[in-house]
Amino acid sequence: MALRQSNGAPSVEQQPRYLAEASRRVQEQGFYAKKACGARDLPGALRHSSDMLRELRTSLLTPRNYYELYMKVCDELRHLDQFFQQLVADGTPAADIYERAQACGDVLPRLYLLITAGAVYVKTMQAPARDILHDLVEMAKGVQHPMRGLFLRHYLAQACKDALPDTGSKFEGDGGDVSHAVDFILRNFGETNRLWVRMQNQGPASQKKRREEERKQLKILVGTNLVRLSQLEGVDESRYASDVLPPLLEQVVNCRDAIAQPYLLDCIINVFPDEFHLATLDSFLTCCTQLRDKVCVRSILEAMMRRLANGARQEDSEVLGPPGAFDAFDACASRLVEEKKEALKVADLIQLRAALLEFAVECYPGELEYVQRCLAQTSAAIMNDVVGDDAMELETLLLAPVSSQQMTLASLLTLDDIAPLTRRLPIEQRKNVARRCLRRVLDGDDALDSPEAVVKLCAILEPLLCGDDSSMNDEALEKEQTSVASLAHLCRSESTDDVFRVLGTLRRALGKGGSRRTAYTLPALAYRGLELARVANGPEFSARKVFQFVHETATALAGVAPARALRVFLAAALEADAQCLGAISYEFVSQAFILYEDELPDSKAQVKALRSMVGTLLAAENCDAADYDALAAKATQYAAKLFRKPDQCRMVAACSHLFWPPQRVEAVEAPPPAPAAEDDDAATVEDAPPPPPAPKKEGRKRDPKRVLECLQRSLKTADACMTSAQPPISLFVEILDHYLAHLEAGNPLITPKYIAGLVALITEHVETMEAGEAREAVERHYANTRALIKARGVIELD
Repeated sequence: MALRQSNGAPSVEQQPRYLAEASRRVQEQGFYAKKACGARDLPGALRHSSDMLRELRTSLLTPRNYYELYMKVCDELRHLDQFFQQLVADGTPAADIYERAQACGDVLPRLYLLITAGAVYVKTMQAPARDILHDLVEMAKGVQHPMRGLFLRHYLAQACKDALPDTGSKFEGDGGDVSHAVDFILRNFGETNRLWVRMQNQGPASQKKRREEERKQLKILVGTNLVRLSQLEGVDESRYASDVLPPLLEQVVNCRDAIAQPYLLDCIINVFPDEFHLATLDSFLTCCTQLRDKVCVRSILEAMMRRLANGARQEDSEVLGPPGAFDAFDACASRLVEEKKEALKVADLIQLRAALLEFAVECYPGELEYVQRCLAQTSAAIMNDVVGDDAMELETLLLAPVSSQQMTLASLLTLDDIAPLTRRLPIEQRKNVARRCLRRVLDGDDALDSPEAVVKLCAILEPLLCGDDSSMNDEALEKEQTSVASLAHLCRSESTDDVFRVLGTLRRALGKGGSRRTAYTLPALAYRGLELARVANGPEFSARKVFQFVHETATALAGVAPARALRVFLAAALEADAQCLGAISYEFVSQAFILYEDELPDSKAQVKALRSMVGTLLAAENCDAADYDALAAKATQYAAKLFRKPDQCRMVAACSHLFWPPQRVEAVEAPPPAPAAEDDDAATVEDAPPPPPAPKKEGRKRDPKRVLECLQRSLKTADACMTSAQPPISLFVEILDHYLAHLEAGNPLITPKYIAGLVALITEHVETMEAGEAREAVERHYANTRALIKARGVIELD
């Protein structure tokens, strides 16, 4: 006996038993049906098939289990279909089989048998396809139970999918044309959808959630109709617009179901070509505005825009930037916002605009107007700060245009609403947006060529330029501000005056960042200023004005990072010296010395700074002699007062070179050639008076005595260090290097006897050192120095 309909809900615990019992009966009756088919017993085959099909009348199975039972029945019906085709091939009229199938007493089995026989009737072309298909789709209305009817309609669609009078098929002509195929599918789709929607209202309200899940499991039975419709060869763009899409959209709107509407529209989006969508976009979007409030229209619009955007990415795609598409989507989105603004959440509104913006970026990469329109509409709709999911969606929206490869600095600066929208975000997400904007600007390497551009960019980058930075660790802050500082190198223009103005504007913006930030950003501005000073030739701002800018920047830096400021002052001094601006160069060096005295208490920082100061003085070839002597003496005093004696030793030895600086080589200009003699009385070269000597600037003086004093003081200090637990023999080797350097430089007081004495001293001490890495390092250094002495022939070595 078949499992009969029950008024009670299907029992989950007893599902395996129900399914097993029904499957056993299907297998049993299927066996007898196949046996009858083998005996060419048509009545027996119909009878046993009918008994088998009665198992599908059950209401005890869940949709998932009913589907499993349905598939087993379909497997058995394939044998019956083959039997029918064999009978027709052997001479039995298909009409007789079709009529015999109608003799079954129960509606559901009779309709399954009629569909099976009807499909054979059409395929054997013994009746017009349009007539049989019309009969079948009408007779299927006899089953109105939602789940049973839904599966019956699915069987009808599957059984007849290859028997449609499509364009180019063998059934076209007397069997009808593609319009009859479209009509059959649309009618079957409409009934299928109605049955599917009715499932929602079957049973008590307490089981609503379960029914929704069951319906979602069966949605594919509805969607297969649309897939088959899209496969019809005769459905072109024109027929789709006139005969296919309107009834589909009417069915979507009229069903008023929050599950069916989004699913069906998603099916339409995915199964039909892009060209069809572009031709009917207005109709589709009008339908979207008529959906139930519970339907997430944003997701549907996103799906359609994503479909068209994917087409835009394809090579040689004809849908790249379809004319009017953006305006259509924008109008639809605006209408939805206006009509459903009370039901729309902020996150939904932002997501809707974000999807539209991404579509604009993908399909219209050069149309900044579309991007700006999306940003402006979003800005107008968001009146307060956002948090949580709303903030995440807004961040996604803002990152969409920034992530585009076509976004240049000029393009970014035209988007006036990015900065106001960014301010609506929490601080961390504001920084994320600002970092992406900064990275896009730096990667693009476009020039910041006007103060107005700097002001706009700094408004976008505001979260990185100012505000509370206490929560950031030093490493993260350094990485962030190093990127910000790179903006200084984008300050470029053909006019040096314009570059100077841009740098000034940028300094004012970066100066608001506080001490931790400016420690990283101001040095870059200063060094960019020094680059500008080399070429500054504008009518308004000369090199002197640029040096003043660098001085002000370094002075501001001195209060937050004195060591970096000192290096800036020294670099500026060298640049001024190279331009023969002695007074300016001396001012920069003086400021560096003042910083050394007042702001560098740390011993290591002092040694590092002093090395830079000595190097700068040696490189300053145009320094005034008196100024140079005073600075050299001061530097030597600093070296002698260092806290650690090894540092004193090394730095006093280094300062010895300040008193024997490299001599500047003056270029000697050849006198101009004498004019050619026109006659014997013309003056000769010998007769011409010699040119007056060019005035010479007094260069830096050399003082061999002071050199020797420094070296001897270093030796004395090194000797004092020998009383420590680990005598620093390396100091003597380093001092020996300095003696050799002065000897080669021609210092008359540095003679080979000093070299010989040091060599003997070092050799003695090295032999007494304990074995280890320290001794190996000293021996390597000393061996290199001895090799140099031998190569130069300074003294005879053992």
